[in-house]
Amino acid sequence: MHLAGHPRAAGVVLDNGEVIEADRVICNADLIYSYNNLLPPTSYATSLSKRKASCSSISFYWALNRQFPELSAHNIFLAEDYKESFDSIFKKHLIPEEPSFYVNVPSRVDPAAAPKGCDAVVVLVPVGHLLDSSSESHKGTPNTSGATQDWDTMVSIARETILKTIESRLKISLGEHIVHESVNTPPSWKDAFNLDRGAILGLSHSFFNVLSFRPKTSHPDISGLYFVGASTHPGTGVPIVLAGAKIVSEQILKSAHGSKVPWVENSAAVDEKNDSPLDRVQWLPMLNWIHWVIFLVLAVVASAFSAVSGGWD
Repeated sequence: MHLAGHPRAAGVVLDNGEVIEADRVICNADLIYSYNNLLPPTSYATSLSKRKASCSSISFYWALNRQFPELSAHNIFLAEDYKESFDSIFKKHLIPEEPSFYVNVPSRVDPAAAPKGCDAVVVLVPVGHLLDSSSESHKGTPNTSGATQDWDTMVSIARETILKTIESRLKISLGEHIVHESVNTPPSWKDAFNLDRGAILGLSHSFFNVLSFRPKTSHPDISGLYFVGASTHPGTGVPIVLAGAKIVSEQILKSAHGSKVPWVENSAAVDEKNDSPLDRVQWLPMLNWIHWVIFLVLAVVASAFSAVSGGWD
């Protein structure tokens, strides 16, 4: 990151040393990676690395030499013992003995995704994230119970389980028709996209990672620097990340010499000739505060209930 003045984001520095200057910088890289690798070191950046992260995934990308109409565009295969499944992912950071998984067949909606008479298949298996953000090996590191994150072994387990589950539930055999396979694992997610601990959804939505606790879309100390993505406000998931991008675009427009935000101005347009200030609804800001207070109370109740239910095991 190229910084200037007091400090202010003034552009970016490329690997070859070239500086691309800018009035403002929007960073869509992984937020934790950005704070710890693209910006000056701070205690806040270090603390971000210690926050709870979301899950990762083992993802298969298969090219099949025939079509399987039994599979629709979107397919979800849930494990019967879902509690054990979640514990393996979020507590042990491993792959469940009976994993749940999602199957997408993009060629159902886009024929160009596969040759005629063939299918393209994407399988996503949620698994735990890397225990150590510095881990570079597919052999991983041991967790607190002593089990090792051996990703090569877990990939084999996942592939075998997926094929067996699909065959038993849909009575089709995919394995013999796979002509090409690519795989992503937590280490490869980390290496390819600099995702901290290989967590594909960034920071988790645990209590101290939501609402006012979640990293802001604008840097607290560096003016002109904004963040979008899963780990910044308001949260993770494509729709929520898009909402965060909308927030950033409004912040930038408002900071640009008071520029108007077109979609806000249009939606809030009123006929000044027939509408006096006394006629306008003034309590909408209060409703917004009430909304956040209710949301906070529900989050506290949910957190307390989760702690109590955990004691029933």
